[in-house]
Amino acid sequence: MGSSHQETAPGLPVTVTDALGRTLAFQAPPSRIVSLVPAATRSLEALGAQDLLVGRTAYDTTASLAGLPSVGGGLQPSLEVLASLRPDLVILYAGESDRATPLHLDQLGIRYFAVRLDRIADVRKLIRHLGLVTGRGHQADSLLAHMASRFQEIQRLVAGRPPVRVAYLLGSNPPWVAGPGTFIHELIAAAGGENPFADLKAPYGPVSPEEFLARRIDLVLAPEGAEVFLPSSSIRVVRVSPDMELPGPDLAHFARELALLLHPQVHR
Repeated sequence: MGSSHQETAPGLPVTVTDALGRTLAFQAPPSRIVSLVPAATRSLEALGAQDLLVGRTAYDTTASLAGLPSVGGGLQPSLEVLASLRPDLVILYAGESDRATPLHLDQLGIRYFAVRLDRIADVRKLIRHLGLVTGRGHQADSLLAHMASRFQEIQRLVAGRPPVRVAYLLGSNPPWVAGPGTFIHELIAAAGGENPFADLKAPYGPVSPEEFLARRIDLVLAPEGAEVFLPSSSIRVVRVSPDMELPGPDLAHFARELALLLHPQVHR
């Protein structure tokens, strides 16, 4: 499916380091990729490399991927299905929540590239790495330049405006919120907002519902479908697309949407 790229792919061979500190050398682009990270899948699509994908997770729901077999979840996927797809590269999440999958892939002799997408800079690095590995470095440069331009435009829109205090609620009871060191925290700041939970001791974590009354909060964002348990109905809640929690190439789009929500007077 992707073999036609192997002879002429620009920028190869290339060496990249993944989120586990492993160094991987690519003489030619992989031709059979299974991405267990939906944000990486979206990035490959944005780079025009979706033809290299031979499998998807249950969370990859775009129409262009509907015909691909699913390996289940991105964490603890079906290794039987994954191995049957004969991938020459698996993109997986580097984290404590799934230590087993990398070990099994090592045992099966299947190459993998581990990613961790905590901050916007991590997303930029992912796009750059995927561009290099797939021989689409120029497309990656173009995509990154477009993202940077859109973020600069948003900064101009909100410059000098008083920040709106915005909490991002992922759901659950007690409520889980986004704290510092997260791309959601950075999106709020980029959009002219201020995260009232910037002092959280973890990137994401539970807080007492009473904290929503004790802290001055102008607005609470929550993804569509998430459970919201707040101590007062007077707290303004705005539902957003769950895709806002996907740290991929659409971050600049969501930053702009957020900026227009927080500062509707800058709609032009």
